[in-house]
Amino acid sequence: MSSVSSSLRTVMFRKKTGAGMWLCSLLVILTMLLVACGGNSPSSGNSSKKSVLNIGAHVGGDFTKALSPYNPNANEGVKGMVYETLYYINKIDGSNKPWLATDYKWSSDNKQLTFTIRDGVKWNDGKDFSADDVAFTFNMLKQYKAADAQGLWTGGYLQSVTAPDSKTVVINFTKPYPPLFWYIAGQTFIVPKHIFEGAGDPTTFANENPVGTGPYTLKKFSAQLLVYAKSSSYWQADKVKIQELHYPSVKDNTTLQLELAKGQIDWGGFFAPDLDTTFVAKDPAHNHYWMTPTDLFALYLNLGQAPFNDVAVRQAISAALDRQQLSKQAESGYVEPASTTGLILPNNKDYLDPTYADVQKTAQVDKATKLLQDAGYTKGSDGFFKDKSGKKMSFNLTVVSGWTDWEQMCQVIKQNLKDIGIDVNINAIQDTAYFDARNSGKYQMLIGGLFGGPNPFYLYNSHLNSANLSPNGFNWEKWNDKQSDALLNDYASTTDQAKQKSDIQALEKIFATQLPVVPLVNAAAWYEYSSKNFTGWPDKDNAYAVGAAYAAPDNLQIVLNLTPVS
Repeated sequence: MSSVSSSLRTVMFRKKTGAGMWLCSLLVILTMLLVACGGNSPSSGNSSKKSVLNIGAHVGGDFTKALSPYNPNANEGVKGMVYETLYYINKIDGSNKPWLATDYKWSSDNKQLTFTIRDGVKWNDGKDFSADDVAFTFNMLKQYKAADAQGLWTGGYLQSVTAPDSKTVVINFTKPYPPLFWYIAGQTFIVPKHIFEGAGDPTTFANENPVGTGPYTLKKFSAQLLVYAKSSSYWQADKVKIQELHYPSVKDNTTLQLELAKGQIDWGGFFAPDLDTTFVAKDPAHNHYWMTPTDLFALYLNLGQAPFNDVAVRQAISAALDRQQLSKQAESGYVEPASTTGLILPNNKDYLDPTYADVQKTAQVDKATKLLQDAGYTKGSDGFFKDKSGKKMSFNLTVVSGWTDWEQMCQVIKQNLKDIGIDVNINAIQDTAYFDARNSGKYQMLIGGLFGGPNPFYLYNSHLNSANLSPNGFNWEKWNDKQSDALLNDYASTTDQAKQKSDIQALEKIFATQLPVVPLVNAAAWYEYSSKNFTGWPDKDNAYAVGAAYAAPDNLQIVLNLTPVS
């Protein structure tokens, strides 16, 4: 199945350049870039006394009312702070935590998933929350296909969702598919039946007074500022130590960075070079960042065209790359060089076959040259290799114009490949033309993303499964391999962890040796924060959630772990 809707995933890799929404997708994220200057400026310097957390999660202009969690551009805070999921699943380490559900059980044939719904939870309008609300939410997604971003129904996976009693939800599948647990339990935000049953399409429903089970209610909406206030009826009220959440609208990343440095914002999510100088140095005791690795950036080679259909060429290109330089020059060293296995490390270290423990960080020019020569390619008098028809190996590398870090990657790749005798022309185009070229396969080489999940299956399935061949999915390189499909299907049919690990390691061998896509560097959820007014933030030593201010439902986990400085 496709992990996330294409529009969502598109935005996730735009956040860093200030082109802002979200995807998140996943990021998902996930409307990603928001925060404003002027007007209703956030409280500065004394947030802890007022117990107000100022969150810079919205960059790019004024807010418009988008208060349904199924609006494709849902306002910041709606997901997580107001609406919750059945479980919290940590994308970093794959661990899960009961939330609106207290337990789950798969049937012996993995075609039925049963949840036990938490007792004692109320909607913030005082009405009881029950299994009927959960079943209604999933059936609403069946009725309104635009809301089914995860493809649960439109992908043909769900057969029925029922609530046989107030504390039980039973989900029947058309075939065994346990990996859906992440999307069902961890990515589907539950809404109240008594509000949404007469609302029509939840993607367009105004929902001006959102009613959720979360710890906050909407107190104020304006074009420049969203204010959420603590709900006294929350089922974990004792964990909520912050009275109000303020989400200001910020016009661009530069403004957000300045407001963070000045202490006007406590928590942000943006890319900027040299944060050590421009942010951390302003208050070394309190200003921090952690660029949480959640995905990968990669070089796509069109497998439908020669010579990229020759594995030796793909191996040579990968060997020629200086991934350390890609990290430092394009991503300011915030992220590590990527493993050619497609694993996101260190997150996926428990799945790593020791054979592939060493990550190639620097260029291996001699190895790359030998790979091409051994495969029958020869250099011309101009120093460039010729393909087997005698034509100079010269290719266009497509990138989005203005996505500065990707453009920097292209410059590094161009030089790296020139060093082994391959000519590269950088083809910088507008984003809409880029998406069309990527989805239709009208490119030779292309910079893009590989989308991760709580374990390696999700990346492999999104990008290697022939069922996800573009334009229907994220298999943009056109990888069509029976062994890959068989391993993915085997993994998806079982809950046997030993069997699943074996399948993953077989897939990482295919990825590392066949290189259907060439990984470049890890891709991060951008995350900056100040500990001056609040403590308890996640970091690399306590990775209990993805840190980015725009990530949900991770945002809720973070807020419930924060404590105001007395």
